[in-house]
Amino acid sequence: MLFKDDLYKIAKARLKKDDDVFDVIQETMITVFKSIRKLKDPSCFKAWLIKILISKSNNLYKKDSKKKIVALDDIQNYKKSDYLDIESIEATLDFNFICKHLKYEERIIIMLFYMERFTDKEIGKILSLNENTVKTKRTRTIQKLKKILEGGEKRYV
Repeated sequence: MLFKDDLYKIAKARLKKDDDVFDVIQETMITVFKSIRKLKDPSCFKAWLIKILISKSNNLYKKDSKKKIVALDDIQNYKKSDYLDIESIEATLDFNFICKHLKYEERIIIMLFYMERFTDKEIGKILSLNENTVKTKRTRTIQKLKKILEGGEKRYV
C-alpha cells in the first residue's frame, strides 16, 4: 500500500494500541474504496484519505475513552524486549518524541506539516481549521518543542 507508513503514523498519533490502528486503517480503506466516486479532484486524494482516517481515529478514540478498563491480556502480553529493538529506535525516535510530548492536535499538525509535507491551508481543510489558526498552532508547538528540548516545559506522557 502506497501510504501505509503515513497512515500508520497518523492513526498512531491518536490511538495507542496497534490493533486499533490497523482496524482504523482498514475501515478507512473500505470507506475510500466505497466512496472514491465522491472525490472530485484526484490531486487531493491523499488529503481526502487522511481526513477520513483522522475522523475514524477520533471516533474510535472517543468510543474507547469512555472505557477505563485495562485488559488482562494487555498486561500479560507486555514484553520489555518489544521496546528495546535497537534497529527500530532510530527510525521511530522523532515520531515517538512527538507522540509522547505533545497533545493530539499539536501532534497531528506537526506530523501533517513536516512528515507529510502538507501546507497550512491543506492542513486547515483536513482538520476543519482556518489556515491562520493552523499556522499559529504550528508556530506555538515548535516553540513548545524547543522548550521541552531545553528542559524547561512540562512533558506529556
